[in-house]
Amino acid sequence: MDNLTSNNKKLLRYFKPKKYINFFKQYPRLQNLLKLKNRTTRFLLTKYYFNLVKKNKNLKNFFIDKSEEINQINFKSDDIFNDSNIVFKSLAYNGIVILEDVLNLNERENILNFFKEIENNNISSDWINREIIDASAVKYKDNDNVKISYIQKKIEYLPNLLKVVNFVTNKVFGKKVNTVAEFFLHNCKDVEKLDIHEDTKFHLDRYLPCLKIVYNPDKIDISGAPFGFIKKTHKLNNKFMNSFILDSKKCFLNENQLNEELKDNIMLSTCPANSLIITFTNGLHKRNVFQKKNIRRSVFFQFTDNFNFFSLLNYKNYN
Repeated sequence: MDNLTSNNKKLLRYFKPKKYINFFKQYPRLQNLLKLKNRTTRFLLTKYYFNLVKKNKNLKNFFIDKSEEINQINFKSDDIFNDSNIVFKSLAYNGIVILEDVLNLNERENILNFFKEIENNNISSDWINREIIDASAVKYKDNDNVKISYIQKKIEYLPNLLKVVNFVTNKVFGKKVNTVAEFFLHNCKDVEKLDIHEDTKFHLDRYLPCLKIVYNPDKIDISGAPFGFIKKTHKLNNKFMNSFILDSKKCFLNENQLNEELKDNIMLSTCPANSLIITFTNGLHKRNVFQKKNIRRSVFFQFTDNFNFFSLLNYKNYN
C-alpha cells in the first residue's frame, strides 16, 4: 500500500496537473502562436478561438461585427455614461477612445503623490508589493536610456477610476472584470533613437480581444512618448491582421511593412492632463519614442489575468 501511495505521488509530481491547468487558463499570446510553424495549424487554432469570441455577444459587437462609423476619438468623461453609447460606438469602430477631465482634483493629486513615492524611492502608502520593480532591466536589457519603474496598487484606492473601469469592462466583456492599478514611471535621460526597442515598433500583445485602459495624470505631447495606435486593426476579421498573424515570424512590424491604409489610420494619442485612454491592444500599437529628456507617469489597467481562456469557454456567463 505504501508503495502504491509513493508511486501515485511520483506520478502527480511528473504530470503536475496544476501546471497544465495554468497553461490552459492563460489568455493566448501571439508569442506562443508564432511557435507554430505550420500555417494551417495556426489557422485552425485561431478559427477555434474566434468562434468562441463570436459566442460572447459583447465581444462580437466590438471585435467582429461591422461598426457604425464614428470618427470622433476624444470625449468628455461624462460622455461614457451617455445613453447614446457614442463613446462605445467609437471604440468599436476605431479601437481607441480618449476621455478627458476624468478625475476630480483630489483623486488626481493622490495619484501624483503615489508617483512621488516611486520617484523618491520612498514607499510609504499601501501597495500590493512594496518593492519597486525595474521593468526596463527586463525589457531593455543593457540599454539604460529609459528607466521604467513599476509597482502595483489595489484599484480600490482609486474609487473614481474603479467606477469607470467597472463600467467599461461590463460593456466590453459582458460583466465586470477585476484588475489592479499598475503604476509605470518612464524616466528618459536623453533623446531616444527611432525603433530601437520592440515596444517602439507597431506590435500586438495578443491576437484575441485585449482591453487596456491607461490613465495619464499629466499632459502627454508629441515629445513625451505618446501611445501610438493604428485604428481599426483590432477587428478579428481585418484582412491585413489575419495575414500578419498567420504568416509572421515576429510580433512587430517594421515601417516598410505598413501599407497606405494602415499609415492613414495611425494616430498619436497626445492628450491633456487627467485623461484616460481606452484601447484594444490586439490591434497594432506602440510607445512612441521620447524626443527629449522627460518623465511619463501612467497608470495601467489590464485584464488578461481575470479574463482568460476559461472566460471565453464560459461565454454564457457573460451574455
